Amino acid sequence: MNRVHSRGEYERILDAVADVATGVPAALPDLRRDPEADDDERNPTGDGQSVADRWLDDRFREAIEPLEAVGEYASEERADVLDCGSGYGVAIDPLDGSSNLASNGPIGTVLGIYDAPLPARGTDLVASAIVVFGPCITMTIAADGDAVQYRLEDGERINPRSLSLESDAGGTEGVKDDSVCGFSGPRSDLPSALLEAFDEFRTERRLRYCGAAVADVGAVLEYGGVLCYSETERRPDGVLRLQYEANPIAHVIEAAGGRAIDGSGRILEREPTELHERVPVFVGSAEPIDRIERVFGTSG
Repeated sequence: MNRVHSRGEYERILDAVADVATGVPAALPDLRRDPEADDDERNPTGDGQSVADRWLDDRFREAIEPLEAVGEYASEERADVLDCGSGYGVAIDPLDGSSNLASNGPIGTVLGIYDAPLPARGTDLVASAIVVFGPCITMTIAADGDAVQYRLEDGERINPRSLSLESDAGGTEGVKDDSVCGFSGPRSDLPSALLEAFDEFRTERRLRYCGAAVADVGAVLEYGGVLCYSETERRPDGVLRLQYEANPIAHVIEAAGGRAIDGSGRILEREPTELHERVPVFVGSAEPIDRIERVFGTSG
């Protein structure tokens, strides 16, 4: 593709996402528990697929696919890439944290806009976005090297606020009082090399992990800190999917001044092997990620 990056082109994609997102809170109460839902429904990577997952994927696809700027549409809920014409490749996790629906926990959406055929490297991202459905709807966008958070209201992005992780310096003196840390899975499932770092982070930072990457990343962007979605015995390839979760999240984190690695290198430089591949993900402020690199022996 290698398009001349026109802010107007990818802004129209972001506008479509914002428009759909503002209608989600009103619709989801009726989709939280569907008595006719098939509990055996699975998405292409084997996770349970709820009625809400499929409904929201359909809404985003209907809004994004017809746009002139869109060439491909890929989703966690679809096995294959949809060919939409000539334009950017859009990869989306329509409903991140869907397992939180029953408990009324936080959920959201993750989006990557690539200037390359899918699956693509994170370095091909021209924009990414994280939407969180909380007390209000927020949309954090990374583009042109900046991370800006908006509140969504009636389909419009309002109250822009730049985000920065650079003040969370780390060490025993530099950690912000409200800096957070989070690890996926039980402690006993973590690789032994990470256990010491896990215990150190817990003594320095508030423990936060809610089961929705969008909300946990939002906490790191707000307060500083570190999130570890490591490989485990149950998930030897990690938890998050590269195309529509790990890459966009890494793009946002880096735009805010943080770092994002997979344990062997920078996530955005990872060469994809297939559309739905999972990868280990470690994101956050620079200092704790530096320490994780030392654990894996990958620091320069």
